[in-house]
Amino acid sequence: MTTGNPQGRGFAGALGLYTAGGLFWAFLPFFVGFKVSSGGLSQAEAGSLGSAYLVGFSLASLSALWWVSRFNWRALAAGAALLVALALLLLARLESYAASLITVLAIGLMMGGFWTVAYRIFAATPNPERSFGTGIVVSYSALALVSYVVGQYTIPAYGLTGSAYLLAAIILLLGCSAMFIPGGDAGGNEQSVSNSYRPPLTIGIALLGILLTGFAFASVWAFAERIGVIAGIETGLISAVIASNLLASAAGSVVASLLGTRYGRKLPLLLGMAAMLAAIAALNWASSFWLYAAGLAGLGFTVGLVLPYQMGKLAALDTRQRFVVLIAAAQGIGSAGGPALGGMAADTGGIGMLLALAGSAVLLGGIAFVLIMRREDEE
Repeated sequence: MTTGNPQGRGFAGALGLYTAGGLFWAFLPFFVGFKVSSGGLSQAEAGSLGSAYLVGFSLASLSALWWVSRFNWRALAAGAALLVALALLLLARLESYAASLITVLAIGLMMGGFWTVAYRIFAATPNPERSFGTGIVVSYSALALVSYVVGQYTIPAYGLTGSAYLLAAIILLLGCSAMFIPGGDAGGNEQSVSNSYRPPLTIGIALLGILLTGFAFASVWAFAERIGVIAGIETGLISAVIASNLLASAAGSVVASLLGTRYGRKLPLLLGMAAMLAAIAALNWASSFWLYAAGLAGLGFTVGLVLPYQMGKLAALDTRQRFVVLIAAAQGIGSAGGPALGGMAADTGGIGMLLALAGSAVLLGGIAFVLIMRREDEE
């Protein structure tokens, strides 16, 4: 694979696709809420639409070991952008729950494909940490802006249909970035296509660490509003803190991008995961607005800091950039499991049990990367 200048056209194209791939996730809370309030769906049915999206997203990445080296990335990305735009317009008009479920699953497949290609390009750059960090910064900042516009202006004035038109237009615009990305490995290295689909142990452990980090964040994120309510925080202040989380994640990735590997990967990665534990502990003890804000914003910041180093470590282990395509699957599976298991924990032992589960996931994720580093030191 040839990516060209990592800071040039190919890299810019990957940034566009990465941003496109997160667009429906940013819109999902509004979509689910609208389906409950105006679409006649139960909360369980509306929530399952989110799960269907994540299933499709994860399937795109899991199957990428087969498709990413067989097809032209430009053609796939351009076609996927058009299909997502059409699916969004269809979704705004569908009344059937089953049809909506299938449509959301298809959107997830396309969005997962965007992230898979972007991750492959980021991993092939000379400084993967900086590339992954820059991707998170650009994407999360753009998605925060889109979420604000949709929530404050589009939904109240034009409803789901108007929002679907807006998102479809943005997807088509970002889809134009496909013309700048590499063509991929299509028809190229047949030997790499026929290789085993089983990743080496160290890469498997790194993927598990990324999955656990995504699980920890999603389990807390899904109940961020409940945590604030239980802490006695005013509703308007809770909304402001939640809205700032994406920007806090972007700020963490700015730091990761600036640091790069200046201090290696081990130190910032382990310090960042220790800070994640501190942020979760702050939420557990939150009794004031400032402690709640510090905990939730701190969690967003540390996730934004840690993920580029985790992904960069995996890219360094995966010298042929074969298994980096599974990063999106690890994130999708972890994010899908977090709210469900977190909810079970909260029902069993309250918010404290939920946060203990999230903290345990962070701890296990840190141990996974410590094991990888110790194995490398021994070799």
